[in-house]
Amino acid sequence: MKLNCFCFLTVIPSTIFRHCNLFLFNQIELESLDVHVGQSYLVLVTTNQNIADYYIVASPKLSNATNNNTLVGVVVLHYDNSTTPAIGSLPSGPDPFDMQFSINQEKSIRWNLTTGAARPNPQGMFHVTNVTIIETFILNASTTTIYGLSCYSVNNVSYLIPDTPLKLADFFSNRTGVYELDAFSKNTSNANAVRGVFVASALHKGWTEIVLENNLDIIDTWHLDGYSFFVVGMGEGDWNPESRSSYNLYDPIARSTVQVYPGGWSSVYVYPDNPGMWNLRSQNLQSWYLGEELYVRVYDADPNPAKEKPPP
Repeated sequence: MKLNCFCFLTVIPSTIFRHCNLFLFNQIELESLDVHVGQSYLVLVTTNQNIADYYIVASPKLSNATNNNTLVGVVVLHYDNSTTPAIGSLPSGPDPFDMQFSINQEKSIRWNLTTGAARPNPQGMFHVTNVTIIETFILNASTTTIYGLSCYSVNNVSYLIPDTPLKLADFFSNRTGVYELDAFSKNTSNANAVRGVFVASALHKGWTEIVLENNLDIIDTWHLDGYSFFVVGMGEGDWNPESRSSYNLYDPIARSTVQVYPGGWSSVYVYPDNPGMWNLRSQNLQSWYLGEELYVRVYDADPNPAKEKPPP
């Protein structure tokens, strides 16, 4: 079984979460925390209970762990001088199938603007209320069948790995015979499922909105090489332009991975100031291996090797 997310749970009711992926965010008290692929947290556990031993449990989302104890990780928090072992049943935690609970929790994690926040510049900006979005990607992840084979796809395109690396094709042959830039749409799905070398252009130093949609029955996690992005919104159902009214543009967390819940969407803002050919992919290894990826080409005409090192 693939575990795309687990829930960290302690029986001690006051657990304070402070750091997310090395960024400080507003301190919040929770009894459980969803931890997704590519995420890390620093937590402070308030040891204000009676002297005893207590369970700390990690259990998967979208799975009834009570029917399979091998999916549950358990450690014991031992108070000094405790002679009372942890006894009784493990804490059950929130409903693992309640996606709205998880979405609401994710939205509650916000950057702490009063402690260690970056200066307001495009490279280190901590809120994006005043940026101008140049273009929008709408990328839909789904399964499909091509030539009788099961595949994963983005906008109905299952990625085909070319024989020539993309940057070498860029540098030596101007892409000829390897791929066609923007051959596939960045914001609509292909009418028919195809296999192809999906390379999308992004304007250098132009703010880009990327909407990730999940038509799968699992929690998907997307990663973009070369960048951190701001997670400004997520929700259940289909994304539409009105969904922007729910965005958090003031204090969103910066990440390089983001989860997308089944049948839902997540939206990120990214500032493509790093020239190159960057992989945007599912972090679910099966999905990635079977085609759920594309490349984002960020081109800068300035040949300065300090900006982008040429191929050897």
